[in-house]
Amino acid sequence: MTGVVVSLIIVFLFSHSDSGMIQAEKDVPEGILTLADKQESVSVQSIFSHKQSFLYFGTLDPSKNDLKEVEIFLNWFDKSAPGDSQFVFISLTPEKDAQQDLKDRFGKLSEKVILLKPANSSAALELARSFGIQAYIQPESGTVKYKTALIWVDDSPKIRGIFPKIPEKPDSIDLPSLLVRAK
Repeated sequence: MTGVVVSLIIVFLFSHSDSGMIQAEKDVPEGILTLADKQESVSVQSIFSHKQSFLYFGTLDPSKNDLKEVEIFLNWFDKSAPGDSQFVFISLTPEKDAQQDLKDRFGKLSEKVILLKPANSSAALELARSFGIQAYIQPESGTVKYKTALIWVDDSPKIRGIFPKIPEKPDSIDLPSLLVRAK
């Protein structure tokens, strides 16, 4: 009997592709952000309502290596994402990051990104933590430190999953399958 149970577990594990996502079910926090390209205020809820979204908290500082992973993901997103989906980048250093920085870093791909800026870095860090991202200001240097992650927000809008690492092979994200599991 134990052999049958172990066999079923092994079959289950190998038959399901692992996207690396930690499932979640949490309402999107409330707040007001600035839409960088139009310099207008928008609510967090309105950005995520009625669209499947991938959310990234970070900085457009050119010295950050994690932006290469974001670029790989954006290339996949540009080619493969459904039409009712969006990629949202919330700046952790809103005093420094601008729409032009996004264009300089991602080129044509920047057209697929919604850049949002909280009022200041403190508000940005607080918002990131409310989404489940570990982010803080390092006291010695005053620089922003954060864990790279990608967040999936569904159209209700609820946080449905966190990818602690941006998938190296974004094709491993089976969005239709995730949608079925989330409902």
